[in-house]
Amino acid sequence: MKSSSRKHAFTLIEMLTTVAVLVIVLGLMVSLARQVRQRSTEAMTVSLLRNLDVLVQQYKQRNHGALPPVTPFVTEAEMQPDEASLQKRAIANNRDLVRVLKTQFDLNAVFSKLPASVYDDATLRDPWGTPIVFLPKFHRAIGMPPGGEYFFVSAGPDHKFLSRADNLYSYESSPPATTPSK
Repeated sequence: MKSSSRKHAFTLIEMLTTVAVLVIVLGLMVSLARQVRQRSTEAMTVSLLRNLDVLVQQYKQRNHGALPPVTPFVTEAEMQPDEASLQKRAIANNRDLVRVLKTQFDLNAVFSKLPASVYDDATLRDPWGTPIVFLPKFHRAIGMPPGGEYFFVSAGPDHKFLSRADNLYSYESSPPATTPSK
């Protein structure tokens, strides 16, 4: 009897095909992970905005219907606000809001589960690092909630308040559908 001494090995084509399939699967997994992370960040921001909404409702109850006095984010006289001035005003508005709310609430307890990059005892930022803004009334360049009530806004992942496509608002029921970032 003649025994077969032929070795079983992968051919170059089989190895290249395997590597190609693995690269495709890895690419799909990375893309999916990016989308999941983005949706998680948006969900955290919406939750933060809603918590702020509840705090302002409680503030109004304690202060006979008065809203927290904060630096205006935009005035009605500013028909075409520019992004740079909005960023400066956003910081002042945010610091005032945190300072006022701290007089009546233990914000460290309310926001204890948030990372320090979101709440640092002086400012409250969205997960992308932009200050959360309190608007006591609507503004056509930023947003218009139903009923003209006050609201909170996050500039979203692009850090721009005027590009409203990815902004998040406290009056929305869910985060907007966004395209994956490049």
